[in-house]
Amino acid sequence: MLGMAAVCWSLWKARNNNCFENKKIRSPTEIICSVSSFLSYWAGAEVLKNTALHLHPQQASPADSGTVLLN
Repeated sequence: MLGMAAVCWSLWKARNNNCFENKKIRSPTEIICSVSSFLSYWAGAEVLKNTALHLHPQQASPADSGTVLLN
């Protein structure tokens, strides 16, 4: 699911850049690199969240479904 989100987001950003900033895509490689960047960034965010939950387990509960609000 995360991979599909990265593909869709990359295509959307490329479309917006083309429509609003007149930036043309020179190669499909640009989209692939964008997808890879989003996946790396989002995976890093997941690691950060998991680390925070590990350090503060009392903040997490099964009802959170992965969403945690820290005070």
